Amino acid sequence: MDIKNKSGDVLGKIQIESLRDNAIDRIVIDLKPGDGKAIYTADVIENQFTQQTNYAPISWGDGLEQLQKHYSPWQPKFPIDSDIDAIHVFYGFDNLTPQEIDEMIEESNRSGRNVVIRDLKPNKKVVGISLTYQEYGGYKLNIFGTTKSRIALPDHDGTKVKQVAIRGVEAFYIFNNETSQLIWIEEDVHGKALQYEIIGGNMSEDLVMKIAKSMNG
Repeated sequence: MDIKNKSGDVLGKIQIESLRDNAIDRIVIDLKPGDGKAIYTADVIENQFTQQTNYAPISWGDGLEQLQKHYSPWQPKFPIDSDIDAIHVFYGFDNLTPQEIDEMIEESNRSGRNVVIRDLKPNKKVVGISLTYQEYGGYKLNIFGTTKSRIALPDHDGTKVKQVAIRGVEAFYIFNNETSQLIWIEEDVHGKALQYEIIGGNMSEDLVMKIAKSMNG
């Protein structure tokens, strides 16, 4: 689903779906933290070339003020009634060049394989941060500058999805008996779209929504 602001401009895309037995799903399931894969799929009409990543959380010990220099000029929102217990950062990957993509297509044509995979090279560009809080039994707030997410839901653990809103922006509340997750995309004061995720244990929807609605820049 395209996530739009109040003016109708597209901020990003959040794709939530059940796991299917196809090539991309199998690759995504096997991604380890810190892995990134470029995938060319010849036998589909749309999105023949995709990049799938599993960002690894790297511990950051220099405080949020120092970290701000690395994710600046973002101006994210933070909970007003929680103290940070731990900070982690997510580093990104280099995109494949047009030449490398052409080489994948050529390999597919030459070998007859419908799926060709390449490793993405990690870099030191901060694409997201993760803040851990102890309040309310403990929860995490992830903030990403990348606003395209693909969330695969298992069919067997009772996970449900509910569409809600945060400050007039579309959001998704994903929950089961063990975990609550709220995900949405919101612009900062400069118009930069940021993706937010609140992830907690056995937290009620009201509490998760309370935290999200309390956040300010």
